[in-house]
Amino acid sequence: MSDSVRASLESRGLSAPPLHELTPTDAGVYREQMLELTRKNPHAASVSVYDEDEYRQMRLLVTDDGKAGVALKGDEVVSAFAHKDCAHPRAARAMLRHATALGGRRLDCFDTVLPKFYADAGFVPVARLKWNDDYAPDGWDYDTFRRFNDGRPDVVFMAYNPDRVDGYYTPGTGEYVNDYDDGIARAQQYRQHRSAVPGTGTQVGP
Repeated sequence: MSDSVRASLESRGLSAPPLHELTPTDAGVYREQMLELTRKNPHAASVSVYDEDEYRQMRLLVTDDGKAGVALKGDEVVSAFAHKDCAHPRAARAMLRHATALGGRRLDCFDTVLPKFYADAGFVPVARLKWNDDYAPDGWDYDTFRRFNDGRPDVVFMAYNPDRVDGYYTPGTGEYVNDYDDGIARAQQYRQHRSAVPGTGTQVGP
């Protein structure tokens, strides 16, 4: 993380700790931290927990105490987390700044508090998909998420724009798509478009 980014985060009272990369053999450690989050946080069902074999194929980055981290699945940012008892208070936003510095260029999330959180790191909504009860995550509690479209929030597909760091999310933005794969394609196309247009920021990573 650059000194300027670190200073910006710390000026807002946010931690900006360095991260350590786990080896594939430690994928189970990362997964256990994600599972622990789901046991402690009733809203954690909105964040995907992958199988250990899948985590072995990702870049896994954590703080020195292992209580906050982020994973990169190619150019996709996944499984960002920060426990309340992390030694680095309010470190979650720093996880995303690390992810984009290492090539994270897209993600998707439910339209809860997460899009606002990701917009701060420079992610913009490029598409959205209506909720489908058939694909509700394990452990999803409709009452817990009731304030978000009666417990059935859209899936929002977001892509990174370095010119929009410290940005804001406007609820409802992003064109509706018919299926999940189309939403992914929209996020990938956004990245490719920015790579092709001069003056729209340097693309880093895969």
